[in-house]
Order: sequence, then C-alpha cells, then structure tokens
Amino acid sequence: MVLSKDESLIYDIKISTVGPGRVSGHGVVQELTGMDLAMKLHYLKTVYYFRSPAFEGLTIINIKETLFSWTCHAFVPCGRLRRADSGRPYIKCNDCGVRLIEARCKMSLDEWLESKDDSRHKLLVTNQVLGPDLPFSPLVLMQVKPKQNC
Repeated sequence: MVLSKDESLIYDIKISTVGPGRVSGHGVVQELTGMDLAMKLHYLKTVYYFRSPAFEGLTIINIKETLFSWTCHAFVPCGRLRRADSGRPYIKCNDCGVRLIEARCKMSLDEWLESKDDSRHKLLVTNQVLGPDLPFSPLVLMQVKPKQNC
C-alpha cells in the first residue's frame, strides 16, 4: 500500500482498550432513546491542541489512568450494541471498554499549525465507524498524539 505524503505524516499507530476496574453487573443494559437512534449515523469528531504548562509531563499512561477512573463511573460508553428480539438496538453494559489509539507525527505542533492545511486535521481523528460487527465495535474511540509530536 502506498501512502500519500500527508498520510505518511502520522505513523507508529498503536491500538489499546481501557475498561472500568469495576463490574457494572450482570444483565445491565441501557435502552436507546428515539434521539439516540436518530443520531446513529452522526459521529462527533473533534481535534484539540494543547499548549500549556498544565500539560507538561502528561503521558499516555496518565491518559489511560484517567480513562480507567472515568470508565468506573461512566460504564455505559464501555458497552457494546446489541439488538433485542424486537430488532431495536440497545447497549449491553458488558465493560468492554473504550478504544484508545496512539500515534506519532513527523511534524511539531508549531509546524502543523503553521501549515494552514485544514484537510490534514482529518488525519488526527479516527475514521472508524460503528460496525460492521456491532458486538465488537467500541462506542468511544479516542486518538492521542504524544506531547513531543502534533
């Protein structure tokens, strides 16, 4: 497979899963509302750039530890979609976790922002959608770049 110049800027991609440290219980489900079903094909893709002393020393391990704590309280996003006998989807709270994608970038944050090429931002968010195998598709995917890179 040949990558374009822009696609080769992002490399060393690693995928892991972070789940809750507590079991949500047996048979716990979250019914989906009409609005949930109406928004099923809409994905929130957001890119945040942080340049602040508050983030000095922040590592992937720190991010994973924070996600670990968060998923103990917010266990519903750690579930997976299932279909009831009626055909209506619901979330089975099975503690499968949220997906974390780590990657590196060949450009510094300053170089990235100076390029003024808005089309490159799509490289910083995952392009994965739910499915085709819903029981194994995570509801939350987060892509992170280490501090020394963009």
